[in-house]
Amino acid sequence: MTQEISPLPDPDMQNATAALIRAAKRARKLAAQTGTEIVVRRDGKLIREFPKMSEFEEDTDRIEQK
Repeated sequence: MTQEISPLPDPDMQNATAALIRAAKRARKLAAQTGTEIVVRRDGKLIREFPKMSEFEEDTDRIEQK
């Protein structure tokens, strides 16, 4: 796996994108577990959706296969 090199000089800011992605995944998983809607932007529009636990089971399967 290759790691992108950020042009930002601050190490905290270089890791911000990865942290935001992790936080979004956790929020989606929690929403799926609790049956809560989340709001996402798709094609410039705000959309409400219910995440499905099957999304996370696929991630787990993929991780276990490596």
